[in-house]
Amino acid sequence: MKTSRFRKFFWLAPVAMILAWQLPANLRAQAGGQYNVSKEIMDHKDTLNWKPVANGIPQDVCGILQVCNGPVKVVALPRATEGGQPVGRGVFLTQDSKHADVLVLERQTPADTYFFLVTPQGTLAKAAYAQVSSTSWIPMGMALADPTFNKDKVVWHNWASKLGTDPAAADKKPQS
Repeated sequence: MKTSRFRKFFWLAPVAMILAWQLPANLRAQAGGQYNVSKEIMDHKDTLNWKPVANGIPQDVCGILQVCNGPVKVVALPRATEGGQPVGRGVFLTQDSKHADVLVLERQTPADTYFFLVTPQGTLAKAAYAQVSSTSWIPMGMALADPTFNKDKVVWHNWASKLGTDPAAADKKPQS
């Protein structure tokens, strides 16, 4: 009788481990969101109140991301507070070297600034980072930029999902 319980335990243990491993992976996928921020914003591109801005994206960042080959326009999201720190976000519309429209998303805090180049599929293509006290921009690897991008992607998605509904909804403070 003890051997049959022992065999059941050895059969059940790997199954339990697989289930325990799959559950957090599924939750991470849901938390990260399976939405395309780029498509959501580009679908409403013509209805947004884009403001032309000559130096919205610093020249060093333009070089790192290989953008700014056309006019640069911006839509600023309302300021938010996260962990007691103010966070500003912007969506830039510009062109790449092939003169195709591209989105560059900005995240700015009192300590640092990120610029994220987004693919048409809504994933992170490239990132540039600078601390406020620094004078130079750093190209940032995906492993370092992805957690910040994925966290902010939720905020941009929440903002973009309100586009086209109530005109004032897009101007309301984003949920972070």
